[in-house]
Amino acid sequence: MTYTFGIEIETTGVSISRVENALDRAGVRGCKVVPDGTPTVDAEIVLPPLGDCQVAFEYIEKVCDVLARVGCDINRACGLHVHIGNAPLSDDTTPAAFTGDSIQHMARTGSYYSNHGEAFDAVIVKDIMQRYERQQTTLNTMFASSRTDNRMCQRLNASQLEQADTISELNHGKFYAINLETWSRGTIEFRQHGGTIDAIKIWNWVQFLINLVDHTVQNRVETGTRTIVQDTPVDPFRRNSRVGVQYTMMRNGNGGVTTREIMDATGCSEQRVRASVSDIRARVGDGAVITHTQQANGGSYGDGTDLTRYEVLTSFQTTDGGVTLRDDDTIGIPSIWAGTSDDLFEWWQDRIEALAR
Repeated sequence: MTYTFGIEIETTGVSISRVENALDRAGVRGCKVVPDGTPTVDAEIVLPPLGDCQVAFEYIEKVCDVLARVGCDINRACGLHVHIGNAPLSDDTTPAAFTGDSIQHMARTGSYYSNHGEAFDAVIVKDIMQRYERQQTTLNTMFASSRTDNRMCQRLNASQLEQADTISELNHGKFYAINLETWSRGTIEFRQHGGTIDAIKIWNWVQFLINLVDHTVQNRVETGTRTIVQDTPVDPFRRNSRVGVQYTMMRNGNGGVTTREIMDATGCSEQRVRASVSDIRARVGDGAVITHTQQANGGSYGDGTDLTRYEVLTSFQTTDGGVTLRDDDTIGIPSIWAGTSDDLFEWWQDRIEALAR
């Protein structure tokens, strides 16, 4: 699989209009230059979505060269936000072709370009976030101290991640190290890197994040049949309505109730009792409702009113096709370094060592 990414570079010292003019004079198309909202940040340079390729790296180099030449600087309030696409690149294009199309599209329309496959399952995103949170202490050593206890990129909550099953449950909010507020716009935002106009630093962080995502996708999850345990609701109908009373009787935890018992309790005909069973199935799912036939209870045809029992399970299992974590024997290791190239690993270790001095 191949992935796309976007970058937001925050700078200080040069106005938005001057940055725009400098990019235009250099022939760099496709960037938006916008206010950030932070008092000491003067400009935010938003690059178009890019593919993971040499063309993208050269584009980032050009942008950074222009920013350096015009006099842009970085302070402690500046950040570098990287958006990894929440779906892989479509098979009908290449990273280089996507990059070219995206730059042209942004320059022409001012809007983001997309050519992607199906969005990641929440299982994938949860694993990425848990791996990040698990080694947050290590990640902190990769950045300046101003990015390790910063309200703009707060630490993820391990308990919230463990209990979450959906994208909305995984989302902590905008000002966290990983932000899913951008999910509806097609990205996962990583906010912890400090501000920089060094293309190598930007590129190596992007490569680290792409590998973080790819390792989960390629080595830690699989597509197949998964079993889901669901609880049936306590009161899916008005509690004291006839169908509500029937539902409560059927969900008694004692193997259900007979047709006769329901008729006596509700005053309904046998036909209406059976019709209500169908309504209950439609509301809570076929797998949650069991019919214990008269034959199973030792009766014969004609004994259904007194021997047929209807039961609503308090919880039941369903299966569907979806993404699951691999089992312990086949799952890739959770380390944030798993899958990184030797060169990238060494670059980051040198960076960690330099920051520790």
